[in-house]
Amino acid sequence: MATVAEELSTLLDRLSSHDQQLILEYARRLSQSSAFPHSALPPGTPGEVVAKLRVSLELGEALEHALEDCEQVDVDEH
Repeated sequence: MATVAEELSTLLDRLSSHDQQLILEYARRLSQSSAFPHSALPPGTPGEVVAKLRVSLELGEALEHALEDCEQVDVDEH
């Protein structure tokens, strides 16, 4: 199985000089930019603590409905 670099080289050889230049410029931009800069996660509650939380049946149902409402996307809403 070919490595990524080998496969890229094979594919680049099939492209025109102009397209190769476009790919090179794109790769340079990718290597210089950070689309999602690294940031530390905010402090939170450890999972083992969250797993021990208990709520009433009524509150649990209310939370379940709230989560269901949040999951729906209205594409017509602007």
